[in-house]
Amino acid sequence: MPPTASRLVVAVVFAVSSLAIAATTASAVPDTGACALVASEGTDPNPVGTILEAVDATDDGTVWAAGGHVVGPVSRPYVQRWNGTSWAEQRLDLPKGAIGLSSLYDVKAFAPNDVWAVGSWMGEDPLVQHWDGRRWSAVTTPEIGGTEAILTGVDGTSSNDVWIVGQRRVDQQEHALVLHGGLAGFRIVPPPDASVLHAVAMYLDGTPVVAGWRINDEGFADGFIAHLTGSTWQEEATPEKEESNAFLFGLAVGRNRVWAVGFTNVSPDGDSPFTLERGQGGWRELDEPDVGPSTRLVSVGWGDAGTVAVGVVSDQGSSRAVALRLDGRAWTPIAGAGSQPPDALADVAVAGQDIWAVGRAVVVGATYGVPSARIYSCG
Repeated sequence: MPPTASRLVVAVVFAVSSLAIAATTASAVPDTGACALVASEGTDPNPVGTILEAVDATDDGTVWAAGGHVVGPVSRPYVQRWNGTSWAEQRLDLPKGAIGLSSLYDVKAFAPNDVWAVGSWMGEDPLVQHWDGRRWSAVTTPEIGGTEAILTGVDGTSSNDVWIVGQRRVDQQEHALVLHGGLAGFRIVPPPDASVLHAVAMYLDGTPVVAGWRINDEGFADGFIAHLTGSTWQEEATPEKEESNAFLFGLAVGRNRVWAVGFTNVSPDGDSPFTLERGQGGWRELDEPDVGPSTRLVSVGWGDAGTVAVGVVSDQGSSRAVALRLDGRAWTPIAGAGSQPPDALADVAVAGQDIWAVGRAVVVGATYGVPSARIYSCG
């Protein structure tokens, strides 16, 4: 099975019940050819060494991309902002001293002056940063306990209702981690019975829903989704994958549907997309897209441009980005994604008719391959 947090930087060597779903009329599905994605490294002065893990956008057109910047054996947390014309690196409020393998893994923009980014410091301690329109500042988190506390998902309804998920290791076992709070700080919320939580989203009534996976008695990973009712997590029934690992990485809430994406595998080189949709009848598995021999989907977003999922296709040692749009029960490739391999996408944000997807490319020619920021947007 994959590492506990697939978004962790490993140096530069890359080998729901009806309570929350509104019964509104679905919006029209846009023309799948309306947006062709164009790949770039952004306009930041030095994209080489940057691995982008997360992206979000606000209604004014501002876009935030977060991840880590690798220099030799270390990685420091990294954020850049798009102002409509160019990208600019942000100055973060980071701990003093050694950096180690440190990175940000998710970003949530409530408003241009209210942005949250979460990740891990030194691969051990939780890291939470907040932008108030003028500067980034660190936000206090409680003592977690255990080791390898990694924050991989953030969402909420406001700066005083922020939900963060991830995982930590205790007695050589992975355990889900949930934090709730805001600018005044966070508290630990007893998590559901999951091994890893990778994503959090908000149902339309403000209820948090989380996704990840749990190790079953046979040693396989089962995809896991739960929502919070009062102080109790209610697990939601999802389709089972027999004799196979199933991992869920991304969540998106629409007007009358919810989506979860990930992948299943029976071997390290045999990944298959795993996509779920929840309507009023519960969760169902969608048709598997045929986009390559080994495919991982790791993020899904929703907006006026539709439901979009992104990830990576691997084939004979090479990788290429994949972006798919949902049309009914079928996923359709979006033109332009993977046009400049080798690369991979880690996150997607749908803002109006715009689609933003970020990840990393590998600069070929170096002995091991050097990562470089990869940004896809509608051309």
